[in-house]
Amino acid sequence: MDSQVDIAANLARVRDRIAAACAAADRPADTVELVAVSKTHGAAMIERAIAAGQRVFGENRVQEAEGKWPALKLAHEGLVLHLIGPLQSNKASHAVALFDVIETVDRPKIARALAREMDKQGRRPDCLVQVN
Repeated sequence: MDSQVDIAANLARVRDRIAAACAAADRPADTVELVAVSKTHGAAMIERAIAAGQRVFGENRVQEAEGKWPALKLAHEGLVLHLIGPLQSNKASHAVALFDVIETVDRPKIARALAREMDKQGRRPDCLVQVN
């Protein structure tokens, strides 16, 4: 079976499960966002997910994301990229430049580094703050 068919079928199954869970919880399905984790997958595989309608992706390594996402985002309008892994403060500038959502703000040092970079770059990705 072709990989594109597999990806499309897998996405459809996941979306069906989300819709069923939302129906059971009396929650609109469009209030849930599916973030497809694309780490370790090359651009060709990600292109197949994009062709199947997926627009939101997650990566856990800044360097790996830098190697594939700038070209993908140029080629496909409306993609959203989440940083889902830990962030080192020395990579804050790269994270602000590349990601649309940073899910891993877990320490004040990271928050300060991101704030500095956002001011410097004039870019404001959404950030999720971990509170313990």
